[in-house]
Amino acid sequence: MIFFIHEICFSIPSYIITSSIAAPALFKLGIPNASAHMFSFYFAMFANLTPPVALAAFAAAGVSGGNPMKTGWTSVRLAIAGFIIPYIFVLSPQLMLINTTLAEGLLTTATAALGVFLLAVACEGYVYAPVALPLRVVALAGALCLMIPGFQTDIVGAAVLVGLIMIQKKKKANLKPAA
Repeated sequence: MIFFIHEICFSIPSYIITSSIAAPALFKLGIPNASAHMFSFYFAMFANLTPPVALAAFAAAGVSGGNPMKTGWTSVRLAIAGFIIPYIFVLSPQLMLINTTLAEGLLTTATAALGVFLLAVACEGYVYAPVALPLRVVALAGALCLMIPGFQTDIVGAAVLVGLIMIQKKKKANLKPAA
């Protein structure tokens, strides 16, 4: 119930303010209407997660008794993909099924989702086993390749994903379980 009240009280006004400021600027840049509004909506919602506003993160810290700023910065790290997704809407209107076929929209959605997965690997540093820092950098590059529209970038990103999964599965097999 509290979540529902929070969403009604804060989400709608946040979206109205953000869309009245950001959407017209995006329209002038030639961004499609739906993409501009989704961009505005995403950033309005992420204001609840990230400092300095971070209402949801600070409320969670209050409930749990945790440090509000540490909770806020942890929410930023966990929500990093959410900062990139709005730009994918703008760069790739196929994700919104604008001027595209269903198959192209599904392919764009799949590659964007795999890119978000690789971004999570880069930020959190774990798939099957801990991921070394150099592989995390490679995962970040692969994530960006999957999120940028284009066949060549999708191939590079998919190769990074497959390679990373293979390396991590092998690393997991080599780890000895603690007794």
